[in-house]
Amino acid sequence: MKKAFLFLILFSFCSANENSINTESSSETSTSITTTTVAKTTTTINENIDDEFLAYYKENKINGYIELSEDEIQKTYNLHMKYPTEFIWEEFTCYIKDRGTTVEALLDEYFPVFYDNEWYFNEFYKATDQNSEEYIYRLSVGYYCKLSNDDSQYPDYIPLYGRPFYQDGKWWIFGVKEFEPVPVATPGYYADWATRVELVGFENVYDKWVTNAISPKILFDNCTEDLIKEKSYLLTWEIVAGNSDIDYVFIVYEKDGEYYTRAYFEKEYNSDSFPFPLADTRTKFDQSIDNSEYSGQTTYIVSFEVTDELNNRARSSCELTFDN
Repeated sequence: MKKAFLFLILFSFCSANENSINTESSSETSTSITTTTVAKTTTTINENIDDEFLAYYKENKINGYIELSEDEIQKTYNLHMKYPTEFIWEEFTCYIKDRGTTVEALLDEYFPVFYDNEWYFNEFYKATDQNSEEYIYRLSVGYYCKLSNDDSQYPDYIPLYGRPFYQDGKWWIFGVKEFEPVPVATPGYYADWATRVELVGFENVYDKWVTNAISPKILFDNCTEDLIKEKSYLLTWEIVAGNSDIDYVFIVYEKDGEYYTRAYFEKEYNSDSFPFPLADTRTKFDQSIDNSEYSGQTTYIVSFEVTDELNNRARSSCELTFDN
């Protein structure tokens, strides 16, 4: 851990606009951020109640199967890969649900499983039709929406389930459906029901996030294939921003084929310690690779990843070999 910390403080950044960066402050920021792995959990339930209720619900409350054409599937898939973090819907502003307790709802239409994503299409909620095509009947909250003119500290939010999908020239998502009494016992976690609602004007959101989005690029000025005889090397790289501001930068090192160290910067928390490039700009950085502790041949792979505010991303790596 000591070596990793010492290595991190050797990161140095300078932009084309001659921004001055405190490398020690940057390293402290990067090392203070921790990640956790959340394991999937399941809840033990009364199988008899579960089976009886689901059998009734599927027989009486699900109206049929959502059939999407190939073009509709492609357009929906494009949106799911670049889903917006915020959009306006009628008098509401909707925000992506990216933290907190997961809330789910039963759908009144079977939604097609058209790509493999275990987090979005939970295996536990799959069903098949007579042609063995896969569908799901339950989705988690995708967005929470509040009245756009509600600036109170604790506004009321309504949920939208899943992500938008495209059908018959319109965009849809699943919204809250009023609970209807049923003649069987209802498990509490099935209390939320959802039905499709139209997202009027969402094509403009799709154009912004998908059709017209320009991804950033990462370029290297001096990623050499020659053996490096010095004890350190100053790698020069550039971020070419697309049509959106850069908001995340991730740097990871591998040494001789194994993970060595990393640093990452989020605009929300690290705007004072990293010069995040703005849209339509080109910014140059210097990355110091120190090999003074090692002798013989040592190979580093330095990988960079950046994302922007429209969820566009770019990745690139440089391999450097020291021989000293």
